[in-house]
Amino acid sequence: MPPVVKVLIVEDDPAQARLVQALVAHAGLSTVGTAPSAQAALELAAEADLVLLDYRLAGDRTGLDVLREIRRRGLQALVVMMTGHGSERVAAEALQLGANDYIIKDEAFAQLLPEVLTRVVRVREIERALAEAQQSLIRAERRAAIGEIVVALSHEINNPLMALQAQLDLLRLDEAALPPGGKAALAQAGEQFTRIAELLKRLRELDHEATTTYVGGTRMTDLAPAPGRQGRTGEG
Repeated sequence: MPPVVKVLIVEDDPAQARLVQALVAHAGLSTVGTAPSAQAALELAAEADLVLLDYRLAGDRTGLDVLREIRRRGLQALVVMMTGHGSERVAAEALQLGANDYIIKDEAFAQLLPEVLTRVVRVREIERALAEAQQSLIRAERRAAIGEIVVALSHEINNPLMALQAQLDLLRLDEAALPPGGKAALAQAGEQFTRIAELLKRLRELDHEATTTYVGGTRMTDLAPAPGRQGRTGEG
């Protein structure tokens, strides 16, 4: 189910605002409110996914001023500038400032606005899908890199570990010859060997990574076994 798109209507003409609100509802979108002035628009802009922004507003600020402030604040809302007939210069400036589209308020306005809304929403959905695909690709590349490191580490650790196991087995065969305290030391060495072997096994099972944000905003990559695999955790 597609996400609900919340629209802010910035229009100082009450009749025109009601028309735009009806067209927005007909397009299947919801509204977060109607703002007649720049100040009112900026108070609601953070709640909107899409801003329908008239150029002429109540007071001494224009829709371009609102657009500048929206982009200065880093808000990701789509912006469609609504301009009067003959205001192509304003529309061009709006696009340069970061507007996603514009529409001229003429006799075709009521017919064209739903098409403009559909177009800009579809473009945003495509942008989001591309961003998600890019992140998935990055994660896949990280997993591949981690896999190569795991294979290399596993090989480098396994050879000396097997040699150590052979030495421990030889000592166990002749425990009677061990000096005082030797048996306890051998048992402790065996426990440490088992722990290292278990850690190596868990290392081989790593096949995905996740990022966690810790206190202070530090982000770290956490290695974890694949879902459904059981590994010992919490070892001190």
